[in-house]
Amino acid sequence: MHAVTLTSALLFAGVVAALQACSTGCDNEIVLQAVAFVDAHQTCMTDDDCRIVSDACGEIPGGSCGQLAMNRQGAESVEWAALSTELEDCTEDSCVTCAAGLSPSCNNGSCR
Repeated sequence: MHAVTLTSALLFAGVVAALQACSTGCDNEIVLQAVAFVDAHQTCMTDDDCRIVSDACGEIPGGSCGQLAMNRQGAESVEWAALSTELEDCTEDSCVTCAAGLSPSCNNGSCR
């Protein structure tokens, strides 16, 4: 249980740091909604349950090379489509996504 509390504290600190470092003009409320949505859509049973989505130029912490993992249900939802559109509208046009894309996987019931 202590590890979960520590992990939550580190995640919160990362979100706060990301919000303070935000230079793309995204509203903090939109970023927090996106972070909460991604966090709520991590559950999986197999690798096929996971998808890669944009981290909105690093606005959403935890991404790598402009990408992060989320479960298929979240990634294909209308709510995520709306959130990602809002994020695209306020992020830099010159974001770089690595050519070597992430390969999403289900690890201990969570997309990574």
